[in-house]
Amino acid sequence: MSLKGTNLITELRDNAGLDQDFFDSQMGTLIQTYSLNPDTLEIDQLREVLADYLQALILEEEAQAEARYA
Repeated sequence: MSLKGTNLITELRDNAGLDQDFFDSQMGTLIQTYSLNPDTLEIDQLREVLADYLQALILEEEAQAEARYA
């Protein structure tokens, strides 16, 4: 049985080790930004969204580091 939809989101939230309010806020923003349906979300969609999210965080951190040390 593969996880999808809200079951997939719940499983990720329960195992992410993050504050649940923070997780819910970030996941809600991602779902809206990518026009995803949380009831039908598939693992491949989630992977793509999380990869983009992590890349954005990395680029933001790099930019902040450059600004601090420039």
